[in-house]
Parts: sequence; structure tokens; C-alpha cells
Amino acid sequence: MHLECFECDRKQMKKISAFLHLNPEKERQLISLAENCLQTCDMAKTNPEIMGALWEHVEAVTGTNNPYKEIKSFYNQLVLSMSDRLDTLIRQSDNPLEYALKLAIAGNLIDFAAKHTFDETVFTELLSHISETELAVNHSKELFNAIQNSRTLLYLGDNCGEIVLDKLFILLLKDYFPNLKVFYGVRGEPIVNDVTLEDADEVRMWEAAEIVSNGDGSLGTVLHRTSEAFQKCFADADTVLCKGQGNYEGLSDCSRGNLFFLFMAKCDLIAAPLGIRKMSIVCAKKT
Repeated sequence: MHLECFECDRKQMKKISAFLHLNPEKERQLISLAENCLQTCDMAKTNPEIMGALWEHVEAVTGTNNPYKEIKSFYNQLVLSMSDRLDTLIRQSDNPLEYALKLAIAGNLIDFAAKHTFDETVFTELLSHISETELAVNHSKELFNAIQNSRTLLYLGDNCGEIVLDKLFILLLKDYFPNLKVFYGVRGEPIVNDVTLEDADEVRMWEAAEIVSNGDGSLGTVLHRTSEAFQKCFADADTVLCKGQGNYEGLSDCSRGNLFFLFMAKCDLIAAPLGIRKMSIVCAKKT
């Protein structure tokens, strides 16, 4: 946890207040509870875990743990409406695996918890230039070699909307590696716009992978908080592919082998140590 992370956490609480049109008293209550949580938190924990604790206050004050339910569905449906065209672009590209990989990472832009401004226009514009976009960290050869030699892949999802791009990527992987068994990991409870069983069902993820809940409501994957069943799946999978900055923050100290991260570096705290620019896309193997 870093003090600069508090800025994003506070901003998220204000976003929720504005989104739900909370009255001034409710807003003060939410901000006060969140501030107390931040000031007393264990700085040894990662921000995804701290955000999980903050989200409990959101539910207590607002009466819902899923304030973004409708807008999450909007982006799921938006990207679903584009999926046939995107699948054609993938399969007609010079390098379908790399194109689908970059497309899946670019979808990581759909993030209501990040600092950057995001809307449908920004997303569509980004996708239109994906073929020219370079991976700032590119361990894709190592990733595809690992998958080629794997029987099982655990693919940890991140956000709404981009889950459709995950599905397209997984379906392509299974075309290239027909003996591969894929598990798709989702959050056990709603938090911001992270993917849950509900999102996976909405996009029919079962057509591409077996869906696995991690049993936890942290922003990303905080392994010690997840269910025993999920931890077993994580340990047993030949390769684990982790989408999103939250999963990178939560799992970057994990010691297991064949662990890869796909994400967009949305803040300098993440980008600077990697020697890349903010908003770059990354395919990185954990060393």
C-alpha cells in the first residue's frame, strides 16, 4: 500500500456518491467512514485488499454492494455488440494470437476505479488503433510457449466489457491449442466494475471456459482471502494469466511459476518501476 493510492480510493468514494446522487448527509457519512478506514489501515496490505474493506462501507451507507450494476451491463452489451466485428479483425490479422492478446489488454481501459477519464468514445478510439499499439513489456512469446505446454490455464478476469475481449481471446487460444482446459476466474462479490458470476453469465463465458468464483470481494485477487477451492485451482493450473492492474498489485509477489500479467499501467506507481509510460499495455511474466 502506498499513500498515493489513497487519492484513487477517495476519488472512488466521491464517484459513487455522485453516481448514486447521495444526499449531503449520506455523502459525508460515506466519506467519513472511508477516511477512517484509510487512516487506520495496515499499510503492509495491498490496495486491492484495502479497497475491499472500503467497499463494505459503500454497502453499509448506500444499501447496495453493486452500485454500478446497470452501467456494467451496458458495457458488457456494448462490447458484445462489437464482438463479431472484433473476432473478424482478430482472425484476419497477420498475427491473430498477438492481436487478440493486445485487444484483451486494451479492454483493461474500462475501469471505474482508475484516475483516467473513460467513456465509450475513448474505448472505441483505442480499439481502432490496437494493431499499431506496441506492448511496452512484451513477454508474449514466453506466454504462448507456456500455454502450448499446458493442459490447464487459469485466466483471471478484471473488468466488465473487457470480459468479452477475454472470451474472444480464450476461444482463439482453444482453436490454436485444442487440448487446453481453461478456467475463468471472477470475483466472489461485486466491487466497482470488476467481473462477477453475473457478468460471466451475461456474456456466456461458459462457451469458452469453466467459470470459477474466487469467493472474495477484493479489488483484484488477494490470494489469502480467496476460497480453498479457488486456491486449489490457482495452485494446480499449469499456467495462470492475470488481467488488470488490481491482479498485478495483488499477485506480483506470488512465488508460483508460469504466472503472467496482462494490464494497462494506469498510474506512475506501477509504470515507473517497469520503466514504461503511464497507460502503456503490458504482457509480463513474473520472474
